[in-house]
Amino acid sequence: MKKIKKIKDFNLKSKKVLVRLDLNVPFRNGKVADNTRIISSIPTIKEIIKKGGIPVIISHFGRPKGKKNNNFSLKKITKSLSKHLKKKVVFCKNCIGPDVKEILNKIKIGQIVLLENLRFHKGESDNCGKFAKQLAENCDVYINDAFSASHRKHASIDKITNLLPSGIGKNMENEILNLNIFLKKPKKPLTAIIGGAKMENKITLISNLIKRSKYLILGGGIANTFLKANNFNIGNSIYEKKQLLNVIKIQKEAKRNNCFIILPEDLKVMDNKKIKEISISEVKNNHQIFDLGKISLWVISKIINNSKTIIWSGPIGYFEKKPFDKGTNQIVSLINSKKKIISIAGGGDTIAAIKRNKKIKNFNFLSTGGGAFLHWLEKFSLPGIEALKKN
Repeated sequence: MKKIKKIKDFNLKSKKVLVRLDLNVPFRNGKVADNTRIISSIPTIKEIIKKGGIPVIISHFGRPKGKKNNNFSLKKITKSLSKHLKKKVVFCKNCIGPDVKEILNKIKIGQIVLLENLRFHKGESDNCGKFAKQLAENCDVYINDAFSASHRKHASIDKITNLLPSGIGKNMENEILNLNIFLKKPKKPLTAIIGGAKMENKITLISNLIKRSKYLILGGGIANTFLKANNFNIGNSIYEKKQLLNVIKIQKEAKRNNCFIILPEDLKVMDNKKIKEISISEVKNNHQIFDLGKISLWVISKIINNSKTIIWSGPIGYFEKKPFDKGTNQIVSLINSKKKIISIAGGGDTIAAIKRNKKIKNFNFLSTGGGAFLHWLEKFSLPGIEALKKN
C-alpha cells in the first residue's frame, strides 16, 4: 500500500488537474447560506494555479437522482466561488463529453473551470467505470479535496483513482490531520450530540458512537424517532417510521455498552401558530416539535460540563427560524466557553448553525464533513482515502 500523495508531490506545470471538491453548500433564498466548504477549497485551487496547473473542478450538488435538473445546477455556485477566488470561473454545462473537451482545449494556464453537477449522471453514484473514464479523459492528474464526500464510493471518489495519478488536496490533508489529533485517542468521557432530520444514514454511525461515548444526546428528527419508538406522542413532528425497530436495537446496544442516550424532557412546539414550551408528556396530536425546552438544555449543560470531548453532528432544532435556534445557540455558547473541552463539530447544517452564533473561537475543529467525519470514526479512514492509498 502506497503513501497518499499530496499536491506538493506533483509536477503540475501545464497539466489539467481534475479536482474533486464538495460544493454541496446550503442554499436559502437564492443565496449560499454557509460558504465554509467553498472557503476551505480555495487553498487547493490556488496551489494548483501556483504550480502552473489548470484546476478543472468537479462536484455534486443536491440529489437530482441521475437526471439533469436546473434547480441543482452548479452554475449558481460560480458567483460565490469567483468572489472567494477573486478570479473568474469558467462554467461548463456538462461534466463529460464534447462540451468539456471543447472548453478544455481552449482554456489557458491561470484559468479555472467548473464542470456541471456530477449527479446529473447515474454513473456517478453507481461508481461506474465508464463514467469515471469519461471524467478522466481530458485531464492529467486527479486531486481529491472533498473529505465531506469521501465516505461514498462514487465514481469521482473511487473509480477515478484507477485512471489518473492521484492525491489529496489541502483541505483533505487538514481534515485527516485534525481528526487524527483529536479523535483517534479521544479524552474521556466523550459525549456525542447527534441531530438533524434523518437517522437512516446514521444508524451504523450511532451504533459505533455508542461503543465510544458515555453520553449520546439526540435532537431534531432523530430524537423524534426515538421518542416515537418509546411510545411518546410527537404530534405532527417529523420522524422516520422505518427506523422505529432500529431504535429499539440501538437502545439495547447502548445499555450493553453503558452509554446513556439523552432524549428531550421538554420541548418548544408550535400549537395553532402559537409557540409553547411543554413537557414531553404534554405533546398533543396537532403539535409540531421545533426545539428543546429549558429542562432538556439544563440536562445537556450538566453533561457537557462533565465531558472532556464533544463530537457534534446535526442541529438539535429548527435553527433556521427564530426562536427555534435558541437551543442550538445555547449549546454552541456553552461549548465555546469551555476552553479545556476538546470540541469537534461537522456537517454543512451544523457548521451553518454554529457560525450563526459567532462564538466559535474555542471549538478545536470544524469539519466540512457531517456523515464523513462520523464514518471516519468507524475505521479512522474513508473509502475515498483507501482508494488513494491503492493508486
